[in-house]
Order: sequence, then structure tokens, then C-alpha cells
Amino acid sequence: MTNSVLTKIETQESPAADINMDITDANLDAVPTKALAETAGKPNPWHAFIATWLGGVFDGMDSSIFAIVLFPALSELLNTHSHSVVGQFGSYIIAMFMVGWAIGAVFFGWLADHIGRARTLSITILLYALFTGLCAFAHNWWELGFCRFLVGAGIGGEMGIGAVLLSECWPKRTRIYALSALATSLGVGYILTAGLNLALNGNWRYLFIAGVIPAFLTVYMRMKLKDSDHFHELQEKKKEAKNKAHHERSEADHELLSHTFKALISKENFNKTMIVGVLTSCAIIAWWAVLSWIPAWINQITGAMAVAERSHTMLFKDFGMILSGVLGGWMIAKMGYKRCMIVSFLLAFCFTVGMFMTFKSFTPSIFPCILGVGFFAHMPFVLLWSYIPELYSTRIRSTAFGVTYNMGRIFAALAALGSGWLIQVFGGSYAMAASSFAAIFLVGAAAAMFMPTPCGNMIED
Repeated sequence: MTNSVLTKIETQESPAADINMDITDANLDAVPTKALAETAGKPNPWHAFIATWLGGVFDGMDSSIFAIVLFPALSELLNTHSHSVVGQFGSYIIAMFMVGWAIGAVFFGWLADHIGRARTLSITILLYALFTGLCAFAHNWWELGFCRFLVGAGIGGEMGIGAVLLSECWPKRTRIYALSALATSLGVGYILTAGLNLALNGNWRYLFIAGVIPAFLTVYMRMKLKDSDHFHELQEKKKEAKNKAHHERSEADHELLSHTFKALISKENFNKTMIVGVLTSCAIIAWWAVLSWIPAWINQITGAMAVAERSHTMLFKDFGMILSGVLGGWMIAKMGYKRCMIVSFLLAFCFTVGMFMTFKSFTPSIFPCILGVGFFAHMPFVLLWSYIPELYSTRIRSTAFGVTYNMGRIFAALAALGSGWLIQVFGGSYAMAASSFAAIFLVGAAAAMFMPTPCGNMIED
């Protein structure tokens, strides 16, 4: 099956869209979004943005709770204040979270390609909200780890599906800016976690209970959110192909009904799947085997529980993340994906190692440094949210995002275990272990030199 045949299948106009065939990319954004959506029968892009942005906020909130309460929570559950012991068991739970994230991303990505993005999105949010709340009732470290495993499964599914849904619903002309704005949601969620940690005076159980809030988002989503017409048209074509006898099916029919996972390693997709997998692996390993130790490092250099210091430090990291989303679309437009990715990885390495190796005690001078860490370590994710959907066709887009964006989760789980071991090797030093693993940023910069250029026409308006 050639790519041109599949592209023809996926870009065929629906009858509902025929009246708008004269609207080009150049003037699509000039048409009022709501009017266009209603006229063409398409889902409102702003509903998609609101729902996916809020989903991202709560992704950030529920994914970051454990990092900010790691030391106090495990100190209580393990009945110890040993940084080596806490670091070891903390790495176990981070690894469980990463494995859950990887499994959930792949499974729910596949599910979204079959039953729809909007419906699957609601399922994932309910899953991670429920089990975040149940973390508050953990009696030991493995109960907490099991709940975090399922939280990871839900977050892994939601994040990829949200980016795919928005990319399919938003006009092509300004799509990279919308997806970059979507990336600000994680930073806002992290800020929400830090703010709640301050408001709750560091009570880790109450903070997990607050993580149930995202469940209420699903009410809005079920009322307002719809899949794109393009997705529905493709589902109709698949249904028609299934109803044909096997010998009556055309080459296009067989391609539509083929396994989505197999398509990822086809001759057409293999190289880009591998390269994107390496990029995401480097970004994810760095985030969870390096940056996730920052709150515990603050505990160590202050010699106290440091509720305020941890919260303020993470707030500055989160502001850096938000800034990367705000500027991400502009940077992509000016520098291109490849150059922007290389620069981001290199500067993330410099800021991260510089911070860990420079500060031996807590001082407000940490704040501008952690701002740079948050900005450049998060920028690869901002780029990937808009880059990956442009590489793959609608039939496999959500599966592709789930697989490629999360290939690194298993490696991140192993790296988290390795960083926990390094903490012990370095006598409980979070700074030395994190700085050692930060070399993964350099691997990402090298891999970015081989990034394929997106064709730019996989997602049609």
C-alpha cells in the first residue's frame, strides 16, 4: 500500500465539508472559529483546547505530587529519615509510576484509535484522579507504589491523546502555537501542586486527596468534547471495509484494517519511530531520573523538611516550564524543530549540572538557575507535542504518539532505579547522582541531528 493511496483515503472531503472547500489555510484562521465549526459540522477547536489544557493541568498536578512529598511521605511510611533508604524506595515508586505510564500510554493510545479520542480521554482522567486520591490512604510503600502505577497509566494515556485530539481539531495555520500553549498546562499543574503543598502545610495525605479534583473535568468533557470529522470519516471507511467479503476488499481496505502497531515499524515509518523514540527517551529519563530528585535535594541541603523552600523552588521550575510553552511555537517557527531540539538539550544539561554542582546550601540564587532548568528540560516535550502528530497519519496517530512518546518510560524506570542505587554509592548525595544521569541530555542532542522533517500535510483542516 503506497503512502499516496492512504493519504488519499484520509484527506477525502466529507459531504458536510463540501460547502467550505474554498476556505484555504491562509484564511481559515480569519473565519470565526465557532462559526466555522458549526458551519462545517466540525467540533469546536476551543472546546478541544479547554478540555485538553485542563487535562494537562491535572496531569501536571497529579504526576508531580509524589516528587514534592517524596521525602516526608516515605519518611513516615518507612519510619526513617535516612536519605539513602528514602532514595532507594523512592526510586522503586518512581519506576512503578514510569512502567504504568508506558503501559497506559500504549494501551489507551491504541484504544483512542478505535473508540475515539474524546471517550478515551475521559476514561484516563477518571483513572488517574481516583488512584491519586487513594494514595492518601496508603499504609506502606508498596501500596503507594501500586496506586502510583495506575496513576501513571491514566496520565500516560491522557497526555498523548490530548495532544492528538487538539492537533486534529485545530486549524493548521496556527496549530504549533496552540500545541505549544497546551504545553503550558503541565507547568500550571506543577504550580498548583506547589501552591497546595504550601496551603496544606506539607500534609502529604491531604495533597493526594486534592488530586481527585480532575474527575470533575470529565463532566465538561462528556458534554462538550467531540472527535474530529476526519476521525469519524476514517471510522466509517473502516466499517465499510469490514462489511466487505475478504476477496472484495481493495488494497486500501486491507491497509485500513491492518494492525496499527505493525504500521509503526513499516518501511515508511520505522526510521522516524526509532528516532522519535530515542528523543522522547532522553527527555523522559532526564525528567524522572534527574529532575525528580530536586525536592529531596532541597531537603538535603537545608537539613530540614523545608516545606517553603521546596515549594518555592518548584514554583520557579514550573514558571520555566510555562515559559517554554509560551515561547515554544515562536521558537519552532524561527529555528525549526531540529535546531530547537539540539539547543534545548544542550542548555538543559548546562543548567542542570550547574545547579546541582554549584549550590551546597539553600539560597535564593537557586531560583534563576532552576527557572532555566525548567525551561530547557521541558522544551523537548513542547516540541514533541506538535512534532509527533505531524509525522503520522490519522489511522495510527494516537497509537504512534502513545508508543513513540512513551518508549522511554521503561528506560526511565530503569534509570530511576539506577539513580537510587547511585544515591547510595555517593553516600546519599542526590546532587552527584542527578548530575551523573544528566549526561542523557547530551545523548538527546546527538539524536536530534537525525530528526526527520515532518511532511506537514498529515493533518488536514
